[in-house]
Amino acid sequence: MKKISILVLILINIFLGAKEKNISEILRMGETFLQSKNKTLVLESYFPIEFRGKTLAYIVNYQPETFVAISADDRLYPIIAYSFNNNIKRNQNEYHLPNLLWEDLFLRLKFYEKFPEKAEQNKNFWQTNFSSRNSNRDFQQWPAEGSTSTDGWVETRWHQSGIYDNFCPLDNSDERSKVGCVATAMAQIVNFHEFIGNPPVTFSNSDDYYAGGGIDIDDDHNSRDFPSFPELNNYLLDLWNHYEHDYELTDNDKAALSFACGVSVEMQYSSNGSSASTSAVGYNLRNKFDFVSGFYYSMYTNFYTDLQQDMKQMQPAQLSVYNPEEQLGHSIICDGYNTDNYFHLNMGWGISNETCWYLLPSDIPDGYSIINGAVMNIEGGEIPVHVTGNVIINGASAPGTYITLAGERFYETYVTLYSGDFEFPAVSPGNYTATAIREEGRVYFQSFDVHIDENNDFLQFNLGHFEAVTGIVNAPISPNGTNISFYRNGELINSGIADENGEYAVADILPGEYLAVASLNGNFFESKAVTISLENQTVDFNLEEYPANIAFAYSSSPTGTWNFVPNYTLTCAVRLSDEELENITEDVFAKIRFKSPINNDEGEIFAQIWNGDYLISETQVENFSAGEWLEVELDNFVPINMYSDYYVGYQIQSSTGEFVFHDAGPRVSGKGAFYRNSGWTELVSQNDYNFCIEPIIISQDFGTITGNVVLSGGNGDVTETSVKAGNFITHPLQNGDYFLDVKPANYDLSATLTDYDGDYLNDISVTNGETLENQNFTLVYNPSAAENEAVVSDFIFGNYPNPFPTFTTIFFSLPAENFDKKPEIEIFNTKGQLVKKYLLSNDKFSIKWDGKDQNGNAVESGIYFYKFSWQPVSAGKMILLK
Repeated sequence: MKKISILVLILINIFLGAKEKNISEILRMGETFLQSKNKTLVLESYFPIEFRGKTLAYIVNYQPETFVAISADDRLYPIIAYSFNNNIKRNQNEYHLPNLLWEDLFLRLKFYEKFPEKAEQNKNFWQTNFSSRNSNRDFQQWPAEGSTSTDGWVETRWHQSGIYDNFCPLDNSDERSKVGCVATAMAQIVNFHEFIGNPPVTFSNSDDYYAGGGIDIDDDHNSRDFPSFPELNNYLLDLWNHYEHDYELTDNDKAALSFACGVSVEMQYSSNGSSASTSAVGYNLRNKFDFVSGFYYSMYTNFYTDLQQDMKQMQPAQLSVYNPEEQLGHSIICDGYNTDNYFHLNMGWGISNETCWYLLPSDIPDGYSIINGAVMNIEGGEIPVHVTGNVIINGASAPGTYITLAGERFYETYVTLYSGDFEFPAVSPGNYTATAIREEGRVYFQSFDVHIDENNDFLQFNLGHFEAVTGIVNAPISPNGTNISFYRNGELINSGIADENGEYAVADILPGEYLAVASLNGNFFESKAVTISLENQTVDFNLEEYPANIAFAYSSSPTGTWNFVPNYTLTCAVRLSDEELENITEDVFAKIRFKSPINNDEGEIFAQIWNGDYLISETQVENFSAGEWLEVELDNFVPINMYSDYYVGYQIQSSTGEFVFHDAGPRVSGKGAFYRNSGWTELVSQNDYNFCIEPIIISQDFGTITGNVVLSGGNGDVTETSVKAGNFITHPLQNGDYFLDVKPANYDLSATLTDYDGDYLNDISVTNGETLENQNFTLVYNPSAAENEAVVSDFIFGNYPNPFPTFTTIFFSLPAENFDKKPEIEIFNTKGQLVKKYLLSNDKFSIKWDGKDQNGNAVESGIYFYKFSWQPVSAGKMILLK
């Protein structure tokens, strides 16, 4: 009790004068941090890290798989830890990152309480945009950002149970002992080096020891069900052979290495947790596993400087973590560093398997840090090469040149010296592509293949000048305004415009293979594969006319609009894959036709074509009005590749919540209706219709069908009629005349319009260059036909704003017959408890929630769910932030 009382008194002193950040400030800081990292993510959840009733920090989770640990005390630097590879779960049973956080932050606050002047700089970061810290410098990270699956050198995520403890002894409770965090971290480092001695490590009677709990290693191998030393040696020989031949490790390999590391440090085994000293790791790496080096160091003046150097030299370290208040010890891996002074940690703890970037401030001295010491300068097996080099640029200075080595691993560095000298502290021997680029108004560049080993460790770059690709456009009409674009691997790199003489220049096109595309006036085009080099930076074009305008559609006549959240931005599209593209691969996407759902003053529209997740063409629509058919000529035409997956449509920012016209259905599944905010999503099946979006393909191989459409009765608009041959579509002029360009083939023709009976012509044959005339239709007014049109399903679209501080609006659609059921929308908290319900009436398609329960009491900040009372399929999640 005395210890707890003293701890409480310490905490009271620590928190006096501290400014605790509210959740809104926390989330704003998280957004600022993500923006500084050029990340656009979706908030998922958050929870506090608390100690003795005080909030020290928050874990904020985003999607896809990201978390940021943000301090709740302005004396601490805002961002404590982060990862773009995993979320953090709350209430994890095993020791994991939140435990480390409260231990660490508690000690840091004790230090800042004693030395308040040290906290002032951290407070300043809360008052200014801390991302300015990243400006005017070349950010570097070891290993290079995105070059490994974990962001650290160690790409394994081993832990202390499962397959890893298969060879650990049974304890007195007849349960399998844990591997132990010291052995787990040590085994992953040994595995990183893929080296267990040459010949491989073996164990003998001289390695026998007492492992606690009545367990004798290895005398009790039968009674405690673990491998004897001769058996373990055979497993280790298999592991050695797998390393030698670059085979994937088996479960037995991992279990044997974990047990061997534990035995080497004389692990004390128990199913409740096994223990050993991290300080024993260095000695056994050298003397048991035959590593060249590896030594344990307690904290000292240059500890963090030397730890940084280890990370740059591809030498993961093993940290000893200790909290004197709780008398808890742990052993983890440090396997990365970046110039924001974050170190990358691999926890190796239980089922969480967290890896993250963690701020280890070098100004926190021993006694106020959870880092007790580390095994550093670990080297074994194949020795990395220290690579040096030089950059020469005629016409520019060398500092700022970006150098990369891309091969089995990826390395990067910047030139900082005016001499042009640079270095890679550690590179694995092998074959690489070496690249240097310098941008100083002009672009200077060189790339070549190289083999790196101990005898070839110097790189010399002589950068050539790449200002722009130039050329001349020739065309049957004036070339003025021709758009020139260069694509690489399906991605638009850059583009430019030709003048009245056909001359153009496109900057920043570096050496390599490209698809060069010239687009003019909707129907003039050429594309060609080109190779850009220092000697070849000229590409000329001779445009040809593609006279056909072949419109493609899954939809028939428009019957209504799809509504979503007002003041929202997303892309609406139809999808074309190899099934649709098989016979049109020599043709080109040049235009997009659709019916505008909004007026010019109600938002913005950009016609777009995507190849999968790559935006490859975008053109802003300048003038439009609601209900108007638009035919947008793209600035950049797109030659069609049969093996691509195209999404054709438009991005729209709509203040009204109306986003796209749709037909009466049924949906062409997987094709007819997609939207995108962070990724492509097919519209839910309840909305069984197609978007009225028509990609227009220009072609030199086509025929034309012409005729007239007559409406008999009613007040229909003939221009809304859909005349189709297969998926090819057109709409008549005001006088009923239509012109339908198609690919040569046999077709059944149809003409359809809402409230009219359709008319059909069968077995129409069209050949290349042919114009087939007098294919006429008469549509008879029949309002009952509308009864077979699309059924509006009950569906919740979402809520806006989200997150929200005071109120949010939930949007939904509901067929009239469902109002007879006395429908309700129900709101629940994360415990599944009903918070509030709303009875719906047939004159409303949205409700506002003010953050209060059924009794009018304000509810707490957090995550809430909402759904229709009679069906759980359509539901949503919202976040209340006060």
